[in-house]
Amino acid sequence: MKPSLFFATSAFAAVISTPLMADTACDATLMFGSITQLSATHATVDTSVLIDAAPAEVWATLTDFDVMDTWSSGTLQGMTGDIKDGGRVTVTFIFGATEDGTPNMMEIPHTLIYDEGRVLGWSDPFPEDIGGGHDNHLYRVEACGDQTLFVQSDEIVGNPFAAGFVAQLLPMYQAFNAELKAEIEG
Repeated sequence: MKPSLFFATSAFAAVISTPLMADTACDATLMFGSITQLSATHATVDTSVLIDAAPAEVWATLTDFDVMDTWSSGTLQGMTGDIKDGGRVTVTFIFGATEDGTPNMMEIPHTLIYDEGRVLGWSDPFPEDIGGGHDNHLYRVEACGDQTLFVQSDEIVGNPFAAGFVAQLLPMYQAFNAELKAEIEG
């Protein structure tokens, strides 16, 4: 993928947040998304959704990589490899679309960060052809009363397109979170 496919904006506001209303004990996190640009080459995106299910059920759905592509229309589509902390995996991910509108399916090798039932992610270098730097992506499952807070975050460090990456990732991550919620809650 060429850097020109990303929106590189250095005039980004420091923080953009899009909370939606809620009526639970975890009100502020029913559906949330924010972007923070820390420097010209360092930006973060944080999203979360409150799911009406136990953490174990959310984790089981999140890590059932064989069927993930049946409910996830974008971003994470699956994972194969050594699913354990420090394991080498290949992540199937959709990032945008090709010129003809076909989803841009990518298979990306990663070293897994894994804490059974709680955290799944990676912290790996970005390819030089898309600006280099580092990608720190995490999915977290946290108990929130009798519900579960699902958090998806990403930190792009040392990449001149960091602001553009996170600007594109925010709606994609919120869509994934909503689809995970819908899959679990039925």
